[in-house]
Amino acid sequence: MELGHGFLPRIDARSFKAAERCLTRDGPGLFSEGLDLPWAIVEGPWALQRGGATIELCRDRGVSFLVDTQAWRYRDPRTFLVDKFLATPYAPPAPLTVADRSTLSDFVEADLKTQESLGASAYLLPGVVPRDRHDDVRADALALLELAQEKLPEARPCVAFVGAHTSSMEAAHQLVDDLPHWIDGVYVQLTPTKPLRDSTAKIIEGLMLMRHIMQQGFTVIAGRLASLTPVLRAAGIPAADAGLGEGESFSYGEKVKNHEPRSEGQRQPRLLGGRVYVPQLGRSVSAAEWALMMQVPALRALFLCRLPCCAFGKPIETTPQRGREHSLHSRVAEAKILGGSGRPVIDTALAMLEERQSTARIVDSCLREAGIEFPVMSFLDDHLAVVQFLREALPKAA
Repeated sequence: MELGHGFLPRIDARSFKAAERCLTRDGPGLFSEGLDLPWAIVEGPWALQRGGATIELCRDRGVSFLVDTQAWRYRDPRTFLVDKFLATPYAPPAPLTVADRSTLSDFVEADLKTQESLGASAYLLPGVVPRDRHDDVRADALALLELAQEKLPEARPCVAFVGAHTSSMEAAHQLVDDLPHWIDGVYVQLTPTKPLRDSTAKIIEGLMLMRHIMQQGFTVIAGRLASLTPVLRAAGIPAADAGLGEGESFSYGEKVKNHEPRSEGQRQPRLLGGRVYVPQLGRSVSAAEWALMMQVPALRALFLCRLPCCAFGKPIETTPQRGREHSLHSRVAEAKILGGSGRPVIDTALAMLEERQSTARIVDSCLREAGIEFPVMSFLDDHLAVVQFLREALPKAA
């Protein structure tokens, strides 16, 4: 599969308006400059209810897309407490088990037909995410793939959804060895993973799993790991997805818990708003954190954006108001810089991370002098260490 520059934005209820503004019908894009977006991922439950116009726009602008039906949720009883997931045409009557082959078969068939009806450019085959390190998902995952091969509505590229627990990587490697070779690609969802907090060793283990998959001849999409783009490209991983300023990590427990009904009197979780990706730092920040940086005159010039999202006189302090558009343009620009393969990409990734590390030190110094606390940016040290490891290890492995 050819995935272009390799950044696949996740389009859902929070981000669809920003995506539409960057892919307008009556012009090349925001501020009349086209956005190079070969692929995207559309959230299935939202797309079924409200995504028709966005999908039509994607077709009109030549954007291929996968539909994430959130199939992995239907093993968990808590999914059946949420109307959003019960309203889908593929929702089973009860939590899925490999023992109930008939229900599993009906679920797979309905899931794939839903993707077909929405016009998916390739099928994202139903898969499983381990609940914890002891959850052996091999039988369930292989059963779903076997049924998918039987139930495919028509010929389109097929991407297997493979979940792996980061504390049980040996089991993940064994599952990869058993993947059928009629599929074209693999969407890898690690859990739990937080790219801005994970250790060097944990990141390397995830990369080695993805490289193992590629060695089997499959194209790899790193699930919700666009925050690791320089590291992924250095490892030869061609694609990753994420939300726009959010959805940049994944934890099975947190994802399921976030959709649990709230008891009476329990405070509703605060929705994320105004987050923005800062390419100079390689991370997203909140609107409040952005405002703190804008209090320091020396930092305003440091974070000027010359992409279409912010050009033409847009005040820098208002960047969070167009944060999703800015995040989309910035992620695409970053991915394009890191195009290619081999040693040149590793060198480009190293240079990018070293520049971000230098910028982070300036930011930290300026904010300390101003008496302002800011999120730790030590993740850059970890990401640099990973790329340096790859620089030494991959030629030896070859």
